[in-house]
Amino acid sequence: MTVSRRLLTCAAVGGLLLAGVTPAAAATPAPAAPTSVLAGGAKINQGKAPCKSLPSLKGKKPGQLLKYKELKVDPALLQGARMFRVLYTTAGVDEKHVQASCGLVLIPTKPKDRTNEVVAYAHGTIGMHQSCQPSNNPTNFLTGLGAISYGQGKYAVRGKQKFGILQGLIDGGRTVAATDYYSGLGEPASAQQNYVLGVPAAAATLDSVRAAVQVENALEKKGKDPKSWKVATWGISQGGHAAFWAAQLAKDYFAGTALKKDPKYKPVGTAAVVPASSFIATASTPPELIGRHLGDLEMHEPATVVNGRPVGNMGALLFSLVVTSWEKYPGSGTLQSDAAFPGYPGAIPTPQLDEVLTGPANGNGQEVAQSIAAGCLSANLAFLTDPYNDPAQNAFFQQPMWGGPGPDGTWVGQIDATCLNPAADPEFDSWCTWLAYNQPGPDGVNPFNKIPRRANGSYADILIAEGMDDNVVWCMQSGKDLPTPANCLARQLYDSLTPACASASVKLDVFAKTKKSPASHISTYAQLADNGKAKYKGSRLDKWFNGAFKNSLKSGCKASVVNG
Repeated sequence: MTVSRRLLTCAAVGGLLLAGVTPAAAATPAPAAPTSVLAGGAKINQGKAPCKSLPSLKGKKPGQLLKYKELKVDPALLQGARMFRVLYTTAGVDEKHVQASCGLVLIPTKPKDRTNEVVAYAHGTIGMHQSCQPSNNPTNFLTGLGAISYGQGKYAVRGKQKFGILQGLIDGGRTVAATDYYSGLGEPASAQQNYVLGVPAAAATLDSVRAAVQVENALEKKGKDPKSWKVATWGISQGGHAAFWAAQLAKDYFAGTALKKDPKYKPVGTAAVVPASSFIATASTPPELIGRHLGDLEMHEPATVVNGRPVGNMGALLFSLVVTSWEKYPGSGTLQSDAAFPGYPGAIPTPQLDEVLTGPANGNGQEVAQSIAAGCLSANLAFLTDPYNDPAQNAFFQQPMWGGPGPDGTWVGQIDATCLNPAADPEFDSWCTWLAYNQPGPDGVNPFNKIPRRANGSYADILIAEGMDDNVVWCMQSGKDLPTPANCLARQLYDSLTPACASASVKLDVFAKTKKSPASHISTYAQLADNGKAKYKGSRLDKWFNGAFKNSLKSGCKASVVNG
């Protein structure tokens, strides 16, 4: 299989880069003498962290608005909206441990235009430091999501801001809440967010909705506060994982952490675009899918092109965010015995870097990972992973993650095999358990609801979108036929959702790769929001939001190649 590899900079796509992903094999057991990968002049953008000064969180519950500040909106980027930076509380390791998060809120300017509908947006991988987040980069947020822009050369599509996604949502009277997730607010400057951890990502997303509603209520005349709000979650890449998890938990989380003056929140469903999913095989996995999960498929070959140069091993780049954040995560508090929303499998030891990454003697993966995790995602960071372009020369991962070339020439790891035989490497067992726990959907091994539901308990609507040339959240297939579960992780997630088909709309939209369709990880969100005329109105995403909020989508499961 010939695979084209594209990794664009954050600036090029307005902060919507890569998916939150999970471990994978990218090394062989005979590394050359390690070279210093930290010497190369890699610049790490620490930026300036807003929302750093915190009031006391003592006695606070998740979902309380702490501060908000209105920001100026450039009318060239968005019209008819007011934008606010918000600081709010959310769950830490569980709902008993309150942390703080920041985010952005967009509200239609005219009260008469508002619909009491909220779209909670969960961003893709942009780095974990607070300086990388939407609240610190409102212009990037507006430009990245505001216009429809994808493709290359004469086939490039560059939509105007006024016809883009955010403008369409605002024109429809909808409020948009965009969380930073939890990014270590009030902690040392090096503190980071939690990366692809289901519960905290879901909590931050859902609590951003509460923060948005509280800001909106503050703008309304006294006594005019709406009694109920419809809520849809929407996420891209890492955010697809967060959005799906938020939809899984929404019904129970809103009820279980209800504030005294909460309105009724009515979840309607989720649009999970190129979601980080299907992390790992479990005991129920069909034999033909062993070795075909995110951990084993995606993180082996190098990405190849940023401004004409190889940029390094994608697995090393993204897995650095996983291992460094997971190792730190439980440090903010132990699980309470009566916790309804435990953020990790409490009896399982915290995963450690040295269990999965090499030390100074055989590749220096641990040091490199911490350097990558300290900054915002950019092409500069790729220099840190250049020595791992050839896994036969430099080892980044420890042996339980090693693999080798598969029949199609891609590297296939052995995380599935290792985790299905824990006795083979007990040290790796905590990683296996945490991977299974944080997997979204019915294949996840955790105590939560696995399929999104409405407030009345019925199944909620689900839209999953993927491109056939997605080499990040794997979906690699030539031709125009619907990809199989072995060839597409989104298909695996979709197939697991069949119980919902009798009463909800469950859709998988797959874009084939053509001259006019990049069908890549980065392009899919914009292709989904394009009606064919570089406009959001009338697009597949627009129709889905309208139908989900009205509860008018036709029930049933439908997977299709939408441009084949």
